[in-house]
Amino acid sequence: MKFYYRSKPASAILCAAILLAAPTAQAQSTLQELKSTIQDAQRKNIAFFSVTGGTSHYNWVLSIGEELGQRGHTFYFLSADEDARHGKPFSHVKTVPTGPDVGHTTMDTTALEDPNFTFFHFMKPVLDSIFKNFSKDFTLAKNFFAENHIDLVICDHIAESCVEAAIASNLPFIVTATADYTKETSAPYINNDVMSMKNPTTENESIATRFNNKFIMPLRGIYHLLPTMRDLIAQKKQLGIDAKLEDPYKKWQHSLKLVNNLYGFTAPRPASPMVEMVGPIIPKKYKPLTPDLKDFLDVHTKVAYIAFGQLSVPSTNNIRLLLTAVMNGIERGALDGFIWATVGAKMDRFPKEITTLSGKTYLTKEIFDQVYPHMRMEKWTPQTAVLLHPSTALFISHGGLGSWYESMYAGTRMIMYPYYGDQPLNANTIESSGLGAIMRPYFSPEQAADLVCSVANSEEIGKNVQRYQALVHIHSDHGIIRGANLVEEVLYTNKEGRLPHRETADKRMSYIKAHNIDIWCLLGVIVSLCLTSIGISCFGVWKFMQNKGLISQQRKVKQN
Repeated sequence: MKFYYRSKPASAILCAAILLAAPTAQAQSTLQELKSTIQDAQRKNIAFFSVTGGTSHYNWVLSIGEELGQRGHTFYFLSADEDARHGKPFSHVKTVPTGPDVGHTTMDTTALEDPNFTFFHFMKPVLDSIFKNFSKDFTLAKNFFAENHIDLVICDHIAESCVEAAIASNLPFIVTATADYTKETSAPYINNDVMSMKNPTTENESIATRFNNKFIMPLRGIYHLLPTMRDLIAQKKQLGIDAKLEDPYKKWQHSLKLVNNLYGFTAPRPASPMVEMVGPIIPKKYKPLTPDLKDFLDVHTKVAYIAFGQLSVPSTNNIRLLLTAVMNGIERGALDGFIWATVGAKMDRFPKEITTLSGKTYLTKEIFDQVYPHMRMEKWTPQTAVLLHPSTALFISHGGLGSWYESMYAGTRMIMYPYYGDQPLNANTIESSGLGAIMRPYFSPEQAADLVCSVANSEEIGKNVQRYQALVHIHSDHGIIRGANLVEEVLYTNKEGRLPHRETADKRMSYIKAHNIDIWCLLGVIVSLCLTSIGISCFGVWKFMQNKGLISQQRKVKQN
């Protein structure tokens, strides 16, 4: 009887719960789903223009373009004939070749070994080649925008002709980059000037280095690059463009900047509503391993993958140092094989033979002929597939941002051999973050071999790489969608090419008011008046007391 008595209220509670839940379930069945209709109102025409660069300039923007194409927009990709191939994998992107390339396709890194070689010796020919076709690219872009009723332009950050064509056409434009070069998100401790970007911040820089970067380098830049900038200004004036020598970022100030980056790969800094970091955007589709490469990786467990991108051609000295280091790593057991993607480096670029620390000599021709079972030279490799294979234990790279993303996505530790551009910056960040190390060109064979073994065997580096792998997987999952959403935001919300809802109030105020200089001045005046009043009062009291003392003394004298 006792058991029955207790079960009765439990049954009643259960029945009551079912009765209460029934209306809720019925209400849920009648709920309707929100669905955006903004895109249905009018599909838009978008043009992306980039004048030169590697995959880091193109692929991530084209991935966003593919998403926009799937949403019903028309997305055009304008680029040189040689770079038009980047658009082929994207079925919803319409590729438009613009003519021959600017001519600066590869960089022979042998020039970097000259002790007199400076950043400006590299930068000047690059800018000369980019601006060489400015007039042609500007005219082509402007006509294309008009003929195809373009609603929004996306410009690579070095595509000056694209920016000017968009401005001349009164079209809103977005600037894309892999690093945040703008002053909007700058800070005194951030190195975001291309001339001084070897370190992400000034944290570990000496006062001499900071002084040089802040004052000397800009003056040297003006001296070396002024002729190039004058030629560009002359071209602009011939086209009727109001041009003058000014900071190029000034023309971007009212445009949204999309940056394929994220904190951890770039130094944390103040945010700006006009700059959006959408990285890392990594293409979701990649080419698989060839049967030969798959067989090679399947029978090894600790393979070093060596690649320097499309534009960098290592010097013979670089190749000798790296190849010897990897072979020493194999002999020491830290590695059991390597794959080298030679790309622009032909066999005559390689030393004829390599001698390891053990005294063993390997003939380069035999390596290319695949005589040695643990060594492979390949003209081209599907990099993503190689890095994702579990046998790839180490990635030796030039330090391009795209390669860094892919390596962290795959969870592969790195050794960097940087050359130019953002590569030294990336390499220093990788080393300081404990994701790998930098191979210095002045290393001895012993130092290079020790570095390879240290990075390959380090448990601490392995843990740090796992952390970054999680970071990349989390942020890359929706980067393309987020980038497409931001493009649509500009498409549907811009007002005469500007984004009023993103512009901070200081853009509509004087510098004095925006920085509260006026109220600080007012406070200074008030404090000064108060101090003056107090001073006058104190002086008056002092004079009064002094006079009172004199009167008292005079009375005493008279009494005596």
